[in-house]
Amino acid sequence: MRCQFYIYCLLLLTVNSNGYAQDTTEIKQAKHINKGFLDFNGYYDTREFSVMTLNILAILPHRIQYFSLTNFQGPTRTSDLSNYYSEQNVRWNFMKNIPLDFTSQWVLKSGINNDVLKFGFRWSLHKSKGLRNFFKKLNLSYSINPFFIQFAQNKQTEYLTQIEHVYKLKILPTVLNDRIYIGGFIDQNFLSDNNKVMMKFVTEHQLGLRIIDQLYAVLEFRINDYLPNDNYGFGYGLEYKIRF
Repeated sequence: MRCQFYIYCLLLLTVNSNGYAQDTTEIKQAKHINKGFLDFNGYYDTREFSVMTLNILAILPHRIQYFSLTNFQGPTRTSDLSNYYSEQNVRWNFMKNIPLDFTSQWVLKSGINNDVLKFGFRWSLHKSKGLRNFFKKLNLSYSINPFFIQFAQNKQTEYLTQIEHVYKLKILPTVLNDRIYIGGFIDQNFLSDNNKVMMKFVTEHQLGLRIIDQLYAVLEFRINDYLPNDNYGFGYGLEYKIRF
């Protein structure tokens, strides 16, 4: 796993070096302005645990994007959020004007020897020529990201292990002034058992109602097939987004 860690660090260094090159060599051109957000979420889950989630997005020079999701989780009877799960993503739109990104994802979890490094491609359908107007009319964004290769410590290299689906639907944005949305993701995970392919899902679908500024009340329906007992639940809480 150490080798994969070095590979991922190299990708992050490449992002930083590209940003530096942008600042020092393109003085005469329009300067890129980094954009993104910090998204803080706090939930109580009906399965009697609490979750704090931090999402970070940064739009960087040279069509490079950084996105991370980090969950801290613990039982509601204590204030100890000792379990964590994090996805660190670097994406590169390698063909200008075509919404196809090379993606790398480093997954970190509580425990030892369970980190994973994945590589794949993301297709943003709502930005695609021929589909753009259709999705715009629906106020819908949707992307699909298959991961074709996966590295994990003490395991053989695996192929086509997961497909991520991510969407966001704005409900009557003009009439309601962008006050209500539905968004979420579906992770299709492919597992092999005795030469048989099984599929497990991890999915969350969130309804958000803007209360004031960028503060939202949220309700979320969740499925996690990896949980041993009750894999269905509802989470409710607050979301606050800081844009930059």
